[in-house]
Amino acid sequence: MIKVVQFLNQVQAGLGGDERMDIEPQSQNGAFGPGMLLKSTMIRNGADIIGTVICGDNYFLENKEKAVEEILEMIKKFSPDVVLCGPALNYKRYGECCGYLVKAVENKLKIPAFAAMSKESTGTPMFRKDIYIIETPNKGGVGLSNSLKNISSFAGKLGKGEAIGTPEKEGYFSKK
Repeated sequence: MIKVVQFLNQVQAGLGGDERMDIEPQSQNGAFGPGMLLKSTMIRNGADIIGTVICGDNYFLENKEKAVEEILEMIKKFSPDVVLCGPALNYKRYGECCGYLVKAVENKLKIPAFAAMSKESTGTPMFRKDIYIIETPNKGGVGLSNSLKNISSFAGKLGKGEAIGTPEKEGYFSKK
């Protein structure tokens, strides 16, 4: 079974909205928030969410180096095969956090990682040339079920070290 760690912000974790953007990094075993929806499709793709790391958007972006180091330490403790950052949908600051974290996980921990967000997220144009970003709809938009399937399939492929297909086949934004 491919071990996945998911990164969520305070909104996706259900811990509050803008008033809670200062939440410091924390982790828990298993799936949480949207990870509960992903769990069944992940298992069908030979993967499972073994841990969730949560951080408020403002805390992350205002303390980026510290936040990244704290989160990387939490991720390491889970010994994952792959890290999923998101789905950030069109939450702008969360998308940026996801992009920074994917790069850090890949560069510092040498663990495959990817993000999931909509094209309207500010993180998409900032990071799409550098990292894999699975396309999602905006918050409340149509197509989330298909995006969750793509996220689950992609996590399984990355974790197994399988070849990644085209953006159209896999559902990620082109890196061009």
